[in-house]
Amino acid sequence: MPLQSATLIVGLTAFVYAGFYFVNGMLFSVFDHAPGVMWIFIPSGVRLVNTLLFGHWGALGIALGSLMVAFQDPRLTDPITVAVAALISGFAPLLARHICVHLADLKVDLDQLTATTLLRTVLIFSAVNAALQQVWYAWRGESADALSNFLVMFFGDFSGALFVLYVGRAILAIDARVRGG
Repeated sequence: MPLQSATLIVGLTAFVYAGFYFVNGMLFSVFDHAPGVMWIFIPSGVRLVNTLLFGHWGALGIALGSLMVAFQDPRLTDPITVAVAALISGFAPLLARHICVHLADLKVDLDQLTATTLLRTVLIFSAVNAALQQVWYAWRGESADALSNFLVMFFGDFSGALFVLYVGRAILAIDARVRGG
């Protein structure tokens, strides 16, 4: 991939992720379980889609978007914890993609993507991200209840990813109808 295309993907992914993060905060902050742990987390769908479509370039964009968001939050004061959490946010979906390609019948080019394969991918993605994030925060002493936070983060990632996928599917269906007649 040419450097210009990769740079565009990374930059757009970072800004789209950060934008969805702030919109999610405005819409669903009432559902926060703990700082950074939400019952509904729409940016997880952005993570999933960008990582599935763009691989490591999408993951890098998510990591940069996570850094942009994290350094805007006054509650986050430890730069090491923040930086590693941002890297996890970007690269956990890439690890989940790798797992899905090797264990869950996901084709690298997303050919023959079925509802079952997509659901398995969302479940694996949500579990990998929530587990890595909560292990990191527990290790750094930032999580008072890692198991509870894991469960909520898993559900938030799962529900947010499904929301984005179904909204995307609806938009594609509407577009197909408009173009078709």
